[in-house]
Amino acid sequence: MAELKQVSFTPDVLARVAPDVSLQRHLSIGIRPNLRNFTEFKAVDFGNSFQLQQKEHNIFASSIVKSGSTTVITTISLGIVEDLGNKHKQRNQHFATVYPQVEILRGRSGAPTDEEMIISQDLFETFRHCKIIPQESLNIDNIGIKIKDEETGEEVILYPDLNESQWQYVNLSSMHNKPFQFVLLANTKVYSREVSTNSIFDLCFASILKALQDMKLPRCFVNDSISTKISIRSRKSNARGLVDTNKGVLNLDLRQESQYKLQLNVNTGTISSNFGVIKLDQRGDTEQHNDDDMIVDNDDEPILLTDLEGEAEESTILSRISIVNNSQTINKISLVSNGDVTLDTLRRALDISRQRANLKS
Repeated sequence: MAELKQVSFTPDVLARVAPDVSLQRHLSIGIRPNLRNFTEFKAVDFGNSFQLQQKEHNIFASSIVKSGSTTVITTISLGIVEDLGNKHKQRNQHFATVYPQVEILRGRSGAPTDEEMIISQDLFETFRHCKIIPQESLNIDNIGIKIKDEETGEEVILYPDLNESQWQYVNLSSMHNKPFQFVLLANTKVYSREVSTNSIFDLCFASILKALQDMKLPRCFVNDSISTKISIRSRKSNARGLVDTNKGVLNLDLRQESQYKLQLNVNTGTISSNFGVIKLDQRGDTEQHNDDDMIVDNDDEPILLTDLEGEAEESTILSRISIVNNSQTINKISLVSNGDVTLDTLRRALDISRQRANLKS
């Protein structure tokens, strides 16, 4: 009869072959595979992103977020739509959202993956339900007009609130009678992914929120310099002419001095935190209970882990908690339980997320 030999694996090989066994062995001695404490979050750094803003290419806000080797870069561009005022009131939508497109770069091209689409949809819903962007802050008010002065040959942009004396001689077109609003389009790219799906959501949320907080919106004007017949500077003469803007097109004023900050309804400490819940498997560890170096939880209380990272934690831990909150209010709680989440565990997660929001404030 052939003799059976015991097969041993190095820690990195065991993590790939049997991630559940690897995670349980780490938890039994009080550490995680990534060597962080159970309730320790990975540091998040915000970098300088002003060089990414190219207003001539319709990029009006950007941000860079780095956590470990994972980097998230977000750029926000603008779209313009006609305001559907009555429909928004019927649907009780007093707050707007962003339309994110998340791309996790893995060295390949093609259609978006299920993970990317799920994170994008979750971000869209989160920003809408958290009531961060007031709908009225995206209204396009005081639409101007760009005209050509026949006397000097220079093109100037006039606005009704800034050039009141000259604006009375402008013949308004249908463009000025329609209400318009901005639409925020966020393009988020994830580089060197080494975190779980929940942690990617947290980083993308922080990246988009940071870009929104630094965002400045441009004024809009109608370009009608070609169809101008009589200079408005001749208004003092007997032949006062009106500027014809019936064929105008809405444009963005890219001048720095004409931009204004986007108003947000958000606490500076708003942050997204994720947790994993798992029970320690006591089977097969009885021989280790007398070892002073081993820290084994003899209770049946589940273990709460913050900011999941690595294949072992992501593939093994099935119970997840995601919380978006600030120091005063809870904006969102997402809970998926495999029977491991208790009321005490949920309270601990809420306390940790509140403490983290207080530190961010």
